[in-house]
Amino acid sequence: MPASRRQLRRAALATAATTAALAAATVILALSGPGRATAIAPVALAASVLTLYWISLSLDADADGAVLGWLDQHGEGRIDQIAAGAALRPATVRLSLVRLARSRAVTASNDEQNPVYRLAD
Repeated sequence: MPASRRQLRRAALATAATTAALAAATVILALSGPGRATAIAPVALAASVLTLYWISLSLDADADGAVLGWLDQHGEGRIDQIAAGAALRPATVRLSLVRLARSRAVTASNDEQNPVYRLAD
């Protein structure tokens, strides 16, 4: 079963905290001198960073899917309508629409202040 957005956000926060702790430990171990822990800490840090990156990609893909699903169901909408209908924050919808517009999956009206978005043909 795919993870929910809430689970992914919690995982991202936990991984970010772990990454910060590992970064601090890596610096401390590097300054303290040679040893096995000095060699292991950067590997653990890299694994934590990659995990955080994977979670971020999963959150982006989930948001993009929710926006595309909402547009498929409703035809067109503005950022605030999509956010309310897809249960996402407006900033999340805005970033998702930028990604989707770059991939040519959605198009926007010429209204720069409050564009209407729809699926591309």
